Amino acid sequence: MLDKIIAFFFVLLLIMVMSIGGAMMVGMVGQWNAMQNQAQFLAVSQGKYGGYTTQTDSHLDEFVNDLNLTTANLEVEVSAPNGPKPWGTPVWAKITYDFEFKIGNFIPVITVPLHAEGRAVSTYLPGAYNMTYTFPSY
Repeated sequence: MLDKIIAFFFVLLLIMVMSIGGAMMVGMVGQWNAMQNQAQFLAVSQGKYGGYTTQTDSHLDEFVNDLNLTTANLEVEVSAPNGPKPWGTPVWAKITYDFEFKIGNFIPVITVPLHAEGRAVSTYLPGAYNMTYTFPSY
């Protein structure tokens, strides 16, 4: 009789741990998918305008605010930060974020670095756009 009670609580604990772990994994995969989409957007924007623009930087700010990311854990690298790259030049954007698995808001369990990368080719034609180029703000 006692062995059935112990087995019941063990199975109950196992189900709870698997459920919480599954929910954390779904959150991490969703975060990575959103980051991958944003990295590709940054790369395509660099390809269109030839470099990283202030308009693209404002889109990155919106992304950070929408997902409520901690800016201390965020690193953004781009290949064309300070000016237009000529037609046909490959451009890329990389986003790295330290995703924290948490139980609630106060108990961090583990931190996993998520990497996202986007690639494109510059289609910039001199004189086509009047843009201001900048560096990523994060």
